[in-house]
Amino acid sequence: MADALQRELSYAGVRFATFIDLDDADAEPAQSEGVESAKSAEGVENGQGANADASVPAASVPATSVPAASTIATQASEADVVFVGFWCDKGSCSPAVQHFLQGLVGKRVFLFGTCGFGESDEYFAQILERVRAYLPVDAQYIGGAMCQGKMGMGVKRRYEGMLEKDPENAQARMLIDNWNKAQIHPSEDDVSRIAAAAKEALEGIAE
Repeated sequence: MADALQRELSYAGVRFATFIDLDDADAEPAQSEGVESAKSAEGVENGQGANADASVPAASVPATSVPAASTIATQASEADVVFVGFWCDKGSCSPAVQHFLQGLVGKRVFLFGTCGFGESDEYFAQILERVRAYLPVDAQYIGGAMCQGKMGMGVKRRYEGMLEKDPENAQARMLIDNWNKAQIHPSEDDVSRIAAAAKEALEGIAE
């Protein structure tokens, strides 16, 4: 999702200063460095990315080259806008993303994420509100968007176990059907919709 979103926004003229997958980063405590870890963080350079009409080519750091936490903190502090991607964890985001968000002091932030259940915009809005709550009070939340995402086989096996115990379990059947449906997400339409929301957010702060 993060790679596809970066491509879509780059085509629209948004310049990315960095693009980093922080899952394997050797992160330091959030209090000392300002940021810790997140699924992905994208920094839009000062004076460039806030204008959706910018035509400078994207420059990115390969996801396979994960910098130290101090470098990540510096890159986030120098960004005009930070895009933070996450997957839904117990109705919110993972602890690593929580710590990262808490360090985005004074930043403009756009959130994008995936969750296993994807047919309720109201549910998406609730998740975004919970995740947004981890931002510092002086951070500016410029918007967010979510879509359905794939779930692991362990989740499906758990649902199948429920059905084995009770073959008439309608909820288990519904959960399995939803798991199967989620396997085609994020789709191209999902990415385009989230990219459109991100572009609209950038245009809003450029006005």
